[in-house]
Amino acid sequence: MSALLLLVTLLCSSVRALYFHIAETERKCFIEEIPDETTVIGNYKVMLYDPNTKGYGEYPRIGMHVEVKDPEDKIILSKLYTSEGRFTFTSHSPGEHFICLYSNSTSWFSGAQLRVYLDIQTGEHTQDYEQVAAKDKLNELQLRVRQLLDQVEQISKEQNYQRYREERFRQTSENTNSRVLWWSIAQTIVLLLTGAWQMRILMYVPKWMRTRVSKGWMVVLAVSAGASGAYYNYFYGKPHDNYKLEHDLVNKTYIVVGASSGIGKETAKELAMRKAKVIMACRNNRKCIEVRRNLVIATKNMEIYCRRLNLEDFNSVREFALKLNTGKGNIEQIDGIVYSAATAESSRQTNKHYIERTFATNHLGPFLLTSLLYDRLRKQSSPVRLVFLNTSDLNLDELNFDDLNSADLTKWLKSPEKARKDAYYQSKLALALFVKSLSEKVKNTNLRVTMVDPGYTRTDLFYRLEAADNRIFFIRWCKSLKRWVYGLVAAQSVSDAVRPVLYALVDEKMEGVNGTFMNSIRSELPWHQLTSDEKILNKLWLTSAKWTETGVHLERLQQDLKKSKFQEKGGTQEVKVRTGWFSWF
Repeated sequence: MSALLLLVTLLCSSVRALYFHIAETERKCFIEEIPDETTVIGNYKVMLYDPNTKGYGEYPRIGMHVEVKDPEDKIILSKLYTSEGRFTFTSHSPGEHFICLYSNSTSWFSGAQLRVYLDIQTGEHTQDYEQVAAKDKLNELQLRVRQLLDQVEQISKEQNYQRYREERFRQTSENTNSRVLWWSIAQTIVLLLTGAWQMRILMYVPKWMRTRVSKGWMVVLAVSAGASGAYYNYFYGKPHDNYKLEHDLVNKTYIVVGASSGIGKETAKELAMRKAKVIMACRNNRKCIEVRRNLVIATKNMEIYCRRLNLEDFNSVREFALKLNTGKGNIEQIDGIVYSAATAESSRQTNKHYIERTFATNHLGPFLLTSLLYDRLRKQSSPVRLVFLNTSDLNLDELNFDDLNSADLTKWLKSPEKARKDAYYQSKLALALFVKSLSEKVKNTNLRVTMVDPGYTRTDLFYRLEAADNRIFFIRWCKSLKRWVYGLVAAQSVSDAVRPVLYALVDEKMEGVNGTFMNSIRSELPWHQLTSDEKILNKLWLTSAKWTETGVHLERLQQDLKKSKFQEKGGTQEVKVRTGWFSWF
């Protein structure tokens, strides 16, 4: 048994981290990413190939030259060692260090091949804790604490190095963006100069040609070309807002409603990149799982979860609120909710509650979800931010209470495009009135309500809202072309549109702000004129509560929560539900 243990020990002692082959005059380099102020130890051993035995053996006369360069290409170590030895150096700047090895021979052995065993250790792995324990007279517990402290220090250095890399990448991106901006400006200038040169040439064309091309039209064409270039430069030469989220969101939890596409998806990605816990509330669970997998790979954040939430299905809203408080989906604290889900149906469709789907998804769903989560959010000691996405381009002066359900089928048959937009804008106006009323009701609480207009954005909702429904092919084709050009030139990307949403959700400047409506560049916007009419606000609130049956769903939610708690404790006591369903009235 002892012989077997000795054999295993000998075999293990001969194992190296890696080995490679080089010729006698060949130079081999390795790149090692090392944080600053980090000790690096390299152990190596050189062996010479013997053609007689067809194996590698030790040859003491062969030396190994080791050269180390820092990221600034400065030599920090250059020394000749024997055939077996150890080299040590300490990094003074973070980044890629080049470790090069080559032999001191000059084909003495007819260009024989060398085998080099190399083991590179960094950070706390360079410490010999047996010697440390013997030197400082540490017991086993003290030695373990010493190891943990060294590991924590090394982790801190690694994190600082990652921040350094991100900062350099950000600087590179900003420099690239600046160059693109100046390039677009240069293109605009060249375009204007070309137009001026063409006008100058046309001034001297023959008379028979001058009568056909008037100078006035040349001026119009030149001005149009210059305006187009300037317009393109404004929208594409720089982003709409230069806000950057620099906050670390560790131990923060956010719910993003409609996170499977568009601005909601980009919001979930930005939050996950800052190490926040993200709950993706999506209607299509299969699509949510696919998006979640891609986000985990892109952000390296495992704290991303999918939860099914169909805003037009009020039972689904109640089940979502229930799962946030029970079972595996239980969340101790919610730091913010983003309501980004919206729809614009091409034809009149109703949900299973016989309510038009656009109005149910865009207004009634957020109303019911907020109502069911209100008591739970109010019990938190930490503040909660509620961010609602809406539009300031509401083409309605009043809310039509007689046709909130968009039940006029004649309008849908006569002009589906106009009926779709009317239903959409009416639902968004109702949402704006609800958000304003909500912000007034939650004053002096831990809730903060903000409404954001991210602007025209290239999302599925944008193209669906601008879709052409005309039956004549040519008119439909022209409208589709107009929509495509408008989306390409005027609409912004989701990466630009998400900036004001993140600002309202996590920025410190918005910590105590409540009841604000802001645009894509974070400027405050005026609320709709109907938000000052208390009668309309109360009427809409009561109508929404009646249509969603908020009282019934709240009672069922409380009953399910209490049943779940009793089941967890093994109790069978009958549950009593309070009759007052809404503490806001």
